[in-house]
Amino acid sequence: MTEHFQFVFIGSGVAAITVSKRLLEHNPNASILMLDAGPKVEAKGRRYWWDYLIFDRKPYDFCYDIKGENETKGDINWGYFSSRVMAYGGSTVHWGAWSVRYKPEDFNLYSNTEEGADWPINYEDLSPPDAEATGKTDYYYEAEQYLSVCGDPEESWNREMRNGKPYPRPDFGWTAADGVMIEGMQTVGIEPGKMPIARYRKCMTTGTCKYCPFGSRFNAQYVLDDLIADPRYQNFEQRCHATVLNIVTDDKGNAAAIEYLDTRTGETRTITADTYVVAAGTYESSKLMMRSTGPKWENGVGNNTDLLGRHIVSHSFLRVKGTTPTNPEHWVQEYDFPTLMSRSYDTPEMQKDGKIFMFKNRVLPNTDIAKLMMQGKTRDEINAILGGPMAIEMQAFYEEKGRFENRLTLKPGTNRFGLPLTTIEYHRDPRFFKRAEDRLARMSKVFDAMNYKIEHAKYDDPGGHHATSTCRMGETEADGVTDRDMKVFGTDNLYVCSNAAFPSCTAVNPTLTLTAMSMRLGDHLIRTTNL
Repeated sequence: MTEHFQFVFIGSGVAAITVSKRLLEHNPNASILMLDAGPKVEAKGRRYWWDYLIFDRKPYDFCYDIKGENETKGDINWGYFSSRVMAYGGSTVHWGAWSVRYKPEDFNLYSNTEEGADWPINYEDLSPPDAEATGKTDYYYEAEQYLSVCGDPEESWNREMRNGKPYPRPDFGWTAADGVMIEGMQTVGIEPGKMPIARYRKCMTTGTCKYCPFGSRFNAQYVLDDLIADPRYQNFEQRCHATVLNIVTDDKGNAAAIEYLDTRTGETRTITADTYVVAAGTYESSKLMMRSTGPKWENGVGNNTDLLGRHIVSHSFLRVKGTTPTNPEHWVQEYDFPTLMSRSYDTPEMQKDGKIFMFKNRVLPNTDIAKLMMQGKTRDEINAILGGPMAIEMQAFYEEKGRFENRLTLKPGTNRFGLPLTTIEYHRDPRFFKRAEDRLARMSKVFDAMNYKIEHAKYDDPGGHHATSTCRMGETEADGVTDRDMKVFGTDNLYVCSNAAFPSCTAVNPTLTLTAMSMRLGDHLIRTTNL
């Protein structure tokens, strides 16, 4: 017997749960099915936390891509490992909770640089300056409230963008170890800022954010647990170990059903719905659509103009590391996230050659005191180590632009969750190297001002963290897979709500913007469906 729902969501990360929550709050009787190929990993498990502390073993490690499983083509290696979590709650299970807004110029990348792509919406669509007077929704501000973001509204970039609204939570203050870098930044004209973090609940500063024992940083698992447990939402259901194999389309090209494999039983099931939302991330959203062919879609749903899987882009890491012979204050990194960042080079003037978002390395300076104690070191020996040579590193996300020849395709075979494997062909713009060297030189000036010896100034290969654009939004089917409302061109009832739909990567983390876009999609579905 085929089951029917009003809405089917493919994926259970922050996008799927945010849209679902919006729909259920509007109509508690809405029938919603949410499917995820991965398992449910226990959150806030004390035993798992001890394993993490002692063995650096996280309970979701087995939900990462396995090294060597996927492949890279092109002239640059693409990193896969530890960039996404395939599980209940998606990648917020392991994210650092950095929650930064895109800036107005990020939505007009091609217009400003003649590279990459423009968004079919603008910053004002997510944060209208006249929201209160006109009754419009400030999606960025609502997303910050929902994620419980902390930050400093008085930073110059925030005064420009926030329309006078404060952050929901006060910022994490800079740590003692940040001080010398703050002074170096100010010396060379870089404004230091506080990293916006999705705190969610009171942080107890264990320094183990990748598996928080208290649930202190936002995790989609917590919201999903609440939706499932809420007695008002009797028609909401979530299923794990459910790998969607195909989106079945009708003669008009609309989604008519989905077929999924229960990987525990081997049974294939068919589900029908009024509306389908693919929220499976940049990789799986595009791969599912590629393998979903039909009468109108010979090359996959939404792919009649050969844009599906194209333009894949992510951040490259820039790193400048400096050392000093002694650490008389015995500084160590206190948190598992950086408190110090800057958007001074994330500006319209820097956009042409690539903006950067700078932050202090979250693990340096680092001396593992607990490990030294387990090794039997005395207090004097530990103090001597603490007071010895110290390293500090500034990192940055470098904004690269999407290119048509950079693409994701299907690799034969499946992984342990039944998901098809991935091939990414990636070529760097020849101008990248000169541009990156300029950014590294700017960052190095901070270490010169600190009187630290520069140990390295380098860039890393791109990778799956923050990957975007494989189903990018556009004004028309000729320049995008999805429209301004994230609906797949040529369909009436199929949407892609993930980083895959972003036309550009920008210089900062995408999760806050994805959350705002998910709220916007929820309101669109409320207006346009029979909810």
